[in-house]
Amino acid sequence: MANGTPTATLADYLRGNIDLETDTLRVALFNDSTAYTFDPAAHEFVADVLDGGTTAQEFGGGSGTGYSRQDLANATVTANDTDTRADFDADDVTFPSLNNAVIQGAIIYKQVGGDDSTPGDDPIVQVYDGDQADVGDFPITANGSDILIETGSVTILSVEAT
Repeated sequence: MANGTPTATLADYLRGNIDLETDTLRVALFNDSTAYTFDPAAHEFVADVLDGGTTAQEFGGGSGTGYSRQDLANATVTANDTDTRADFDADDVTFPSLNNAVIQGAIIYKQVGGDDSTPGDDPIVQVYDGDQADVGDFPITANGSDILIETGSVTILSVEAT
């Protein structure tokens, strides 16, 4: 199990290529049908992870029903002077009606090109890898505590999987 941000994504933040407030951010789930370990140097794009065979298998591709990728909506970034950090928040994301679900983890990514047809150019923002078994509903609540995007000691995004 490993959570993380690709090193290329960290560089994209510094270059201004990823804007958490204006870019289209989405969440995809992957199941436990293939052993998967996040590699921050090699897993830069959605296609690097959700290839359906050698890395992770997207949830709907192996088992279970009722799944589709979800958008992170109404994203905001605010300066938190009290804790000396910047905070990211967005509306809660829920995957309703998942059936027969054994979920290994989730990927937050920037959608490029207006749809998900070219996963080779959709950069991963964060990978959360942490088995959730037999759930009927998989909520991911923004600004919680389980999914972290960090640059050094500064948390950019915190999302809780409950």
